[in-house]
Amino acid sequence: MSGHEAMMITGDMRVVTVWELRGDIDARALRGALGHLVRRYPVLGGRLSLQGENAYVHLTDGEGPAVRLDRATDLGQELNAATNWSQGPLLRMALITREGTRDTPGRTHRLVTTLPRACVDGTSIIALHQAFWSLYADVCSGRPVTTEPVQPVLAPAIEEAFHHKYAPDELREYVTRRAATDARVPPARLPSPASEGPGPGPDMTFGAARVSVDAARTAALVDIAHRHALSVNSLVCGLFTAAVRPALTPARGPVPVCCGVAVDMRRRVTPPIPEEVLQSAASGMPVRLSVDVPADPLALGRELSRSVREGLAGGVPERELAAFPYMARQCPPTFFVTNLGGIAVPSLPDGLVATGLRVLPMSRIPTLFVVVTRFGDGLHIDLPISRAWYTDAQIDDLASRTHGVVDEVVAAHATPAAGPPAAGAGGRGATP
Repeated sequence: MSGHEAMMITGDMRVVTVWELRGDIDARALRGALGHLVRRYPVLGGRLSLQGENAYVHLTDGEGPAVRLDRATDLGQELNAATNWSQGPLLRMALITREGTRDTPGRTHRLVTTLPRACVDGTSIIALHQAFWSLYADVCSGRPVTTEPVQPVLAPAIEEAFHHKYAPDELREYVTRRAATDARVPPARLPSPASEGPGPGPDMTFGAARVSVDAARTAALVDIAHRHALSVNSLVCGLFTAAVRPALTPARGPVPVCCGVAVDMRRRVTPPIPEEVLQSAASGMPVRLSVDVPADPLALGRELSRSVREGLAGGVPERELAAFPYMARQCPPTFFVTNLGGIAVPSLPDGLVATGLRVLPMSRIPTLFVVVTRFGDGLHIDLPISRAWYTDAQIDDLASRTHGVVDEVVAAHATPAAGPPAAGAGGRGATP
């Protein structure tokens, strides 16, 4: 595995997905679909090993612990489920079921999966789950199932596509310039009240908060973005940056904010990497902004959009990956945004409906990860945290302020046809 993948393993970086489901679910069909999924993706049943600074992934060919469907009772506990990737398997899947009540009749379920971040990215994990639900539907209906392994079973590190483009001296110079910029203008950091001095605090668990934007507000935001020549991602980044600013110091005046923007590299290589290939094929691109109080979300979105276009044209994401071996120390961004775009609602057998999906990258790194998704008619912003650095109250407050900025922008800029929606139409998910 590559250097950046090995770093993810030593840092216990994982991706947890949470499907929200309503109705009748067939546990036997879930187990059958899971078995077919592992045959299609043998790496799910594999294991990882570390030898010095190097990391390796191994296929077990059926030896060792098998992937299975577990039962769980609490989402918070499942977000922090113990993993032993050196023994395997790499995929953990657990089902949480709640019986209906008088107020909310019918069963609800949460299907939770955990994978090492080094083996997947946002694109491939969505494709993996869409494949799983397609297999589940096939098993329920009795249709024949195709389980030919997706090729390549073990994909090469994405860095291999870029190393030949740059000489070592060029990459060292890039890293030197990057470090000099960080030293001259250090990015503002979100306070980490759970830490102990410069290091992490004793609570090594993960948590998460969610900002859910209802259909009417989502439509209004899309309209606002298009009328101001912005992508929805740029607008959301501007909104979130404005929401974060009050938590940064100093309280007044401009502060340097570094927004890390995830870039899907699958379409930036030749030939393109198919979505269904399990691989960590994402890069990050630092975007530096000067953010004052009060912050203008639209202006921030425009500045970020311009910087992203320039960075993509200049090959910054490629350099970030290729130069990783030369980055002895990196200054974390203020926050890091991954936009997974619109996620198709899976077609499930009658009696079962998928009502939501959360994709939560969990990390011990002292920075905030932000995941933006569109599911159904709504837009969602997930804020997973490490409690070694941040507190639940802190992240819930940030989620509340983010929702408030959304309301302010919709109220100020929505056209009469698009909004603003009725008061109270939005929602904020609490920390599990």
